[in-house]
Amino acid sequence: MNWSFGLWHAAHLLFPSKGSVYARKRMRRVILLIALVMAPLVVAFMFTGGMIEGITQKYISLQDGHLQLYDSQPLELNSDYIISADYVVGGQGIIYSRSATSEVTIKGVDASYFQTERSAQLHYSTPVFTKTGSTASVMISRNLSEKLEVEKGQRLAFMVLPDSSKAVIRPVLATVTSIYESGYRELDDHLVFMDREDAQRYFVDPAKAYTEVLATKEGAKNLPLIVEQAQKVAGKPLSYASWDEFNQLVYQNFITSKQVIFVVFILILIVASVYVGSIAFEMVEDNKQEIAMLKILGATDATLRFSFFTTIMGFTTTAVVVGAGCGVYIGSHLKGFLNWVSSLQLAAMEYYLLDFPTLIVWKDILFLCAAMVLISSITTFGALRRIQKVSALELLQQD
Repeated sequence: MNWSFGLWHAAHLLFPSKGSVYARKRMRRVILLIALVMAPLVVAFMFTGGMIEGITQKYISLQDGHLQLYDSQPLELNSDYIISADYVVGGQGIIYSRSATSEVTIKGVDASYFQTERSAQLHYSTPVFTKTGSTASVMISRNLSEKLEVEKGQRLAFMVLPDSSKAVIRPVLATVTSIYESGYRELDDHLVFMDREDAQRYFVDPAKAYTEVLATKEGAKNLPLIVEQAQKVAGKPLSYASWDEFNQLVYQNFITSKQVIFVVFILILIVASVYVGSIAFEMVEDNKQEIAMLKILGATDATLRFSFFTTIMGFTTTAVVVGAGCGVYIGSHLKGFLNWVSSLQLAAMEYYLLDFPTLIVWKDILFLCAAMVLISSITTFGALRRIQKVSALELLQQD
């Protein structure tokens, strides 16, 4: 193969003369269309990835923690891997007012439970728990407050479901001392925080008590080390569960959703790559006489395929980079738009998390770009097989 000739011909095709108006318009059209495919794909990938990560972090921070260590006594844990270790008492119940009822998960915690990392995941009124007589102090979500038609300072009732061997089911009066919003309705609809001392009166089963560990990013990757430290502190083996086991169905749905979205994106890239292949076929058809002349002058099919392939993949790669760059820029400035959508309080968006940090996973974005270039190279190479069928007789055809 004559590489120098192939590169010269590729440059000729990539930068057509001023007289080749259609060729220049076609190139701009291809770059624009591919960029318009890549940009929304990258934005959508950043949006879905960020939302799934945001939902996961809310479940970890507010409902489950990274690790639950089951022991009836609090565990004093200190480690560079641990943000906080909180003693929690909880169970299930039914909350009701004069107008509505709802099944809820009750978490008995101290006010110190809402430290910096957890406070970043929700907005709430302070003080969290204020003792008002003998009634329990609870913090409910804004969604539950509206559903039950109760406000801060008002009372509601629980039908607490304790261990049947320890106590009977009975109604419990509680006072709403704080109202929170996490931004994710699926969580807000069932999670209620109760003062831990009150919760211990109603959930007396030792199995309802545990130490909830919130770990650092590094600690989340080294949970066995935290378990080992906890067992040394307790002086005995401990039962435990990690964050991905508490709501296995929920987390599996997140993983499956991300995989399905990724497959859909790949299918879109395949369609876009077929378009690139059709452009390659069109370029060969438009340049048949030139190809025939070059063959007469000694150019081989391999050299011509190389020049056409280099040209097409050159502007395809340029379009992919431009589109992905625009997508990253738009995705990085989504927060303001999402806040505006959230302020509209659209019914269709109630079950989506719109308050999450932008997540730029370069590995996944680069994979999308590489997939587009790879699939386009396959469709382009297939279309360029047409070159070997072009003969010298094409010179006899009239324009």
